[in-house]
Amino acid sequence: MLKLAANLDWLFTDLPIAGRFQAAKTAGFRGVEGLFLWQHPLEHLRAAQRETSLPVVLMNAPAGNWAQGERGLAALPGRDQEFHHSLNVARDYATALGCRRVHVMSGLRCNDLTLHAQRDLLTNRLRIACDVMADAEIDVLIEPLNSQDMPGYFIDSFPLAESIIHEVGKKNIGLQFDIYHCQKTHGNVAKNIERYFTLIKHFQIA
Repeated sequence: MLKLAANLDWLFTDLPIAGRFQAAKTAGFRGVEGLFLWQHPLEHLRAAQRETSLPVVLMNAPAGNWAQGERGLAALPGRDQEFHHSLNVARDYATALGCRRVHVMSGLRCNDLTLHAQRDLLTNRLRIACDVMADAEIDVLIEPLNSQDMPGYFIDSFPLAESIIHEVGKKNIGLQFDIYHCQKTHGNVAKNIERYFTLIKHFQIA
């Protein structure tokens, strides 16, 4: 049986965060997730979770200056301190909310680095992320995003994500499979679900 989770940064956004939890429960969702849950006071999230008994199944780590167009830190040079801070914030929130999956966004292609050098940076940062999350039994997820909606995003295909996951080589890394992004990039969603199934730790439908 499918267990559908509402993304609280996409749905019920006219409500405060506690109201979004309640709206998700009323609508029949069995969990929630979010891109920016760490922007809300943790005590508010925990209270809403207690009132609705909805698990938080996925959250994003802070992804840099979103308003200025940044889409993650993991592949950006010179951002080590901010990247480590983002991991600590995500781990603390996820642990408090019982969330066992954190999406770590790579960020955009940086022309100051060769493609190979930026990939090495990303791979090393993801290993660090996996180590930070391992003690809390949290999985690190990466998600390929299509180049039309997210131009310049480093992880822009499913084969690239697969290769990076194998290169990172940690037990607690996996694939966040967004059906929309798969269709936009590769088409043939059913075939690609079958191909990547052993790596998938979370599905999204947009």
